[in-house]
Amino acid sequence: MDISSTPISTSVKSPHVVLDLWYPDGNLILENEDSIFKVYSGLLAQKSTVFRDMFTFPQPTSSQEIPTVRLYDSTEDLTWFLKAIFDAEFFEPPPSTTDLSIVGGILRLSSKYDVQFLRKRAMLHVQTTYPSTLKAWKRRDTHRSIPPVDNSPFAILPLVHEFELDWALPAVLYCLCSYNVDQIIDGVTFRTQHFTLGEEDKRKVLIGRAELVHLQNKLSFRCLRSPPHRDCPSRTECAEQFRKWLDHVSSWNMADPLDYLDENWESLEEDLCLSCIAQSKNDTQVTQHEIWEKLPQIFKLQSWTALKVLEDKAMDGK
Repeated sequence: MDISSTPISTSVKSPHVVLDLWYPDGNLILENEDSIFKVYSGLLAQKSTVFRDMFTFPQPTSSQEIPTVRLYDSTEDLTWFLKAIFDAEFFEPPPSTTDLSIVGGILRLSSKYDVQFLRKRAMLHVQTTYPSTLKAWKRRDTHRSIPPVDNSPFAILPLVHEFELDWALPAVLYCLCSYNVDQIIDGVTFRTQHFTLGEEDKRKVLIGRAELVHLQNKLSFRCLRSPPHRDCPSRTECAEQFRKWLDHVSSWNMADPLDYLDENWESLEEDLCLSCIAQSKNDTQVTQHEIWEKLPQIFKLQSWTALKVLEDKAMDGK
């Protein structure tokens, strides 16, 4: 960051003025390569130790001058970051929803400028979408605060690596395993940007995908090939329905053992008696728990216990 002084001006044509962050009575100008912001130094210093330390240097005393700080961050990231500081309603914690691009920009600059409450808030949004417990995974569709967008796991993986959010890796890598092999190898487009996996991640996902498909078939056999429940009133009919469903799910080539049976319970309930459906659900829950516990091992990561320690430290700002 570079700091200088600039005559106060009511008309700034170049660079671009970000109107949402141009306060007429502001006492600090922030500028980057193509944009300019006018904000309040006191609030910025209160939230950011980096800016606080910078403002300890002597400032211009002339009433006709206003400090100007040159930054080297993108306009998009700066806009999200400054809005989160100066507009309390812009970036609220979960369950309020946000966007992956906003989370990424705020995570990036809150780490750079040491704004701990925003960094934690960004991580909480990641946590609701890529959780570290099976319980949270099961309620992910209704509790996630980053709405699903096509190919978003490819976009968030670089952020997880960059900011060492290792506790989110099992869920992110698991999501990547649901893509077909060509997409894993060649990459995908997220909005307007193309993302490809690094060689190590690519290897983990391809090997993990094969293992998850194997476990998915094992889950299918365990839940759908078991004999009808002892209290089943129609054993022949339920056995036949089990066989049909086993043929159906065994043909799937998508690695999604944590969800794929859950998404079909409504249809299964129409075909099976109450005792058999209860038995199948119980078998599914037990097997899915076993699979979840194996995720770090499948992807050659630290144990869930070690990852939980890292998650707790990150949330505590350590």
